[in-house]
Amino acid sequence: MLLMYRMFVTNGDMVSVLPIMQEIVSIVREVTGVPIHAWSGSNGYVAGTAAISIAYNSLAERSEAMAKLGSSKSLWAANQQLRKFTLNSDADVIYQYVRGGSLGPNIPLGTIVAEVQLQLAQGDDWLSTFKWANEFATLCKETTGVETSVMHSIFGVLGALRMLTGFNDANAVDKHRLALDGNPEYLAKFYEGTKYAVTGSVTQRHLVKIA
Repeated sequence: MLLMYRMFVTNGDMVSVLPIMQEIVSIVREVTGVPIHAWSGSNGYVAGTAAISIAYNSLAERSEAMAKLGSSKSLWAANQQLRKFTLNSDADVIYQYVRGGSLGPNIPLGTIVAEVQLQLAQGDDWLSTFKWANEFATLCKETTGVETSVMHSIFGVLGALRMLTGFNDANAVDKHRLALDGNPEYLAKFYEGTKYAVTGSVTQRHLVKIA
């Protein structure tokens, strides 16, 4: 399974941005049927950050969806409106899951996704990194009962490893953190991963579902 991720920074006028993102999500779902979700950057993000994610089973499915969207005048108009509030944007990234998968087409509004990301250091190998990431995700699940998905970039900036964990609300996030903090193996396993990462590339952030 694949995940397309598009992140951009707005001017912070979410009162104007949110309805446009809701319209884009609605159009894409209606035209293609793919599971698209819109997010607002929370803890750890630059204020005004927003993102869109779409899960695909294959590149062929993405190509088919993009062909349908290419003729949607309403989508082009909505994107033009969104650009008026966009300060800058990153290149799209497509990730491939190596553990877990999409949270599905019906993620409730307000869902919080915790993400840990790192950039693979030059000279390190993916197999060792994947082994560590899977061990880390397993430790987290055994401690908290919550699954963590692991993925790596196949388009965009290569060498990115990303781990995502979904929560219903902030109370669930706090409960998860407290459980991990109570496990003496957690921090040791977390910091073990830094040896695979470019210095300064490890980030821990939260996204909130807004559409």
